[in-house]
Amino acid sequence: MNKRLVSLCLIVMLPILLSGCWDQVQIEERGFVVGVAIDAPRSNQAEKKANQEAPDKPKGKQRFLLTHQLVIPGGLISGSQGISGGQNTTDEAFLNLVSEGDSLLEISRELATRTSRTPFYQHLKIIVVSEEIARSATAFSNTLDILLRDPDSRRSSKIFISKGDARRVIEVRPKTEKIPALYINSIGENINKNARMLPEVRIGDVHQYLLNEYSFVLPRIIAEKEEVKVAGSAVFRRKNQMVGFLGEEETEGLNFLTGHVQGGLLKAKYKDDLVVLNIHGAKKSIRADIRDKQHIKFNVEIQCEGVIFESYAKIDLLKAKTMEQIQNVFAKEIERLCNDTIHKVHQDLKADVIGLGSYLKQNHHSLWEEIKKDWEIGQELFEKSEIHVSANVFIRNIGGINK
Repeated sequence: MNKRLVSLCLIVMLPILLSGCWDQVQIEERGFVVGVAIDAPRSNQAEKKANQEAPDKPKGKQRFLLTHQLVIPGGLISGSQGISGGQNTTDEAFLNLVSEGDSLLEISRELATRTSRTPFYQHLKIIVVSEEIARSATAFSNTLDILLRDPDSRRSSKIFISKGDARRVIEVRPKTEKIPALYINSIGENINKNARMLPEVRIGDVHQYLLNEYSFVLPRIIAEKEEVKVAGSAVFRRKNQMVGFLGEEETEGLNFLTGHVQGGLLKAKYKDDLVVLNIHGAKKSIRADIRDKQHIKFNVEIQCEGVIFESYAKIDLLKAKTMEQIQNVFAKEIERLCNDTIHKVHQDLKADVIGLGSYLKQNHHSLWEEIKKDWEIGQELFEKSEIHVSANVFIRNIGGINK
């Protein structure tokens, strides 16, 4: 009897367990979105048309121009490249669809009226935000709101700030890749080759930045016809508004100050000619004199090591005195880079992207609780502080020759 009861229960339960995925979508029906560019509209024609069709419709304060880059799987096999604009044929590798509106979700849903493939965001690689949107008081954080709320979006998507229109960035025609978004995504991984690039920043990181009380930086990207350049950085002061850019050298100095140098090179002059160091690693340490909270003094010590890769000066690298002198000129170059960066962020932008506030919070918590509301705003104690930099360079190898 018990065996019959168990068998009956199994018969009843098996159809439930084998019912399959009720909400599945076939892979060939998905539109894989790999890149998104967010701009402000250049004209009000679309807004006027929307107002004529629905004059009483609720309107937002900011309108957005979104460019979605979708993968066309058939084009990955053939040798042709995609075009932006209308519906692509199967021999093209990507499709750029441009839409405008005051709600990013509405714009995303509007794509369903223009493409046969359902937009699918779980393979989103990059998000490019224009300088104009980033400089707006609230637009930047508002554009990220839907990407953070949507469970289908990836928090690991990389984010960049474009100098100029973001749309131009994902419309480049790289000769090495069929899909621009994947090309840009790969460039962002080269941080161990160039110290003028910021470490990769992902959507999940930006969410944390927006919730804390510190300023932060995001990678800058510049578009050209057939390529992009990821170098420099965009500075955001107090949570959500961009206040300016750091150039390539200033970003290199910032990476030394924050301990984010993973590789790259360093040039210095010795005996009126160039010597080039291939950086193998760098680290920093901070000490603070907090006796006067109105005038805190910081000392940043940087240690860097590397290998001589080029020398245009006629020198004998086996001499200890020569090596000491070369190490000193490299140290002075690091100090110059850092001091240029400090001048820009300390006096001009007044944004603590160096992380000194974070250091105070971790190491002098009671003081930080007392002054945190006056660090970058209020009394602006960050601007009133002093920052001194000292560097030491250790050359571990001189290559295969000594002269």
